[in-house]
Amino acid sequence: MQLTNFDMINNRIKAAKFKLEQHRVRGSKSQLSIFQVAKLMDTVRIGEEMESSGQSSIFFNWN
Repeated sequence: MQLTNFDMINNRIKAAKFKLEQHRVRGSKSQLSIFQVAKLMDTVRIGEEMESSGQSSIFFNWN
């Protein structure tokens, strides 16, 4: 099965949401830094904007 850009973006968003939820549950015991959390939040926000607008860009930076 071949993954499409939409599938890859959707998987990345789901993974970021899961990590953020785990961070929320763990609270102060979470191992994520504020920078990692911000990056995950950006991934969710930008990915959802791309999904809703129907854009897919090879320039979307996941790193």
